[in-house]
Amino acid sequence: MALRSKQSAASDTGSDHNVFLWARLKLTGVYVLIVAIIVIGFSLFLYQNLQRSLYEANDSDFADTGSQQHFIEHTLTSFENNILLIDIIILVATGALGYAFAGYTLRPIQHALEAQQTFSENASHELRTPLAVMRNDFEVLLRNQSLTKELMHAALKSGIEEVDHLTSMTRDLLTLARSHTSVNAPSEKIDLADIARRTADKMRPLCDKKSVTLSVTTDALVFVLGRQGELSRVLTNLVQNAVEHTSKGGLIKIEIKKEDTRALVRVSDDGSGIDSKDLSRVFERFYKGEGTSGSGLGLSIVKEIIVQHGGDVAIESEKGKGTSVTIRLPLSV
Repeated sequence: MALRSKQSAASDTGSDHNVFLWARLKLTGVYVLIVAIIVIGFSLFLYQNLQRSLYEANDSDFADTGSQQHFIEHTLTSFENNILLIDIIILVATGALGYAFAGYTLRPIQHALEAQQTFSENASHELRTPLAVMRNDFEVLLRNQSLTKELMHAALKSGIEEVDHLTSMTRDLLTLARSHTSVNAPSEKIDLADIARRTADKMRPLCDKKSVTLSVTTDALVFVLGRQGELSRVLTNLVQNAVEHTSKGGLIKIEIKKEDTRALVRVSDDGSGIDSKDLSRVFERFYKGEGTSGSGLGLSIVKEIIVQHGGDVAIESEKGKGTSVTIRLPLSV
């Protein structure tokens, strides 16, 4: 199955490449055709004007009619050869530049299509895994001739966990899809300190269950323009990640403060940290480092929302010493 999937993906990639190559060649042909029409028209205009000027030349300038005719024919032939050479050079140069310009024109579309294809492949893979686990559990139940209550309980519990995983992933995918359509949604003046306190109240039971301390420190009246639900989701995702990677007795801190003309939001923990090889890729969709669970969409959702709010996000981490995620957003006047 995996081999067929890879072969299918390779086939799709080759097909997409051929489509873009053909589109690029067609665009190049259009550019060359336009320039060819202009160049040929201009060349004919010059040739006819030169021809008319030569035939209208004063006969007294020549010794006889034969020498005049010879001069005209020689001049026209020389001009015809030169202008043909120039036209060829122009068309070749136009073809090369047109091909390059066509590639430049199509590049954003190609990148978008490649990103969409990668996203679809990753999503399909992530959705297929829990479904395969559920199918396997159910097949075990069906084949077992002596079902026990414990075995059924374990299979149902496993199924519920996979359904929860699918539900969480579907919600994340929906959030990413909606984030593109909500760019022009109305913004409101939001107090980040209030969002931080509400998030802490919501996440504290999860922290207590794991015996992790969650603290909040904020400046007063840190306002930004944005969409409250999305910014709440950002903080929730960051705290969830921190709880997942913080051991019993650990500390998670949410910090909100003003920094010049921007609001600073920082969520830090003293947990397991992130390996340096994974650090540069944590904001990629579906990327999961070693020992990481979940869908791999949490931090990509955070970045998507923050960028759409005109801010930036950075992450610092050291293996075994914890992680700190810092967000900066424009302050609202």
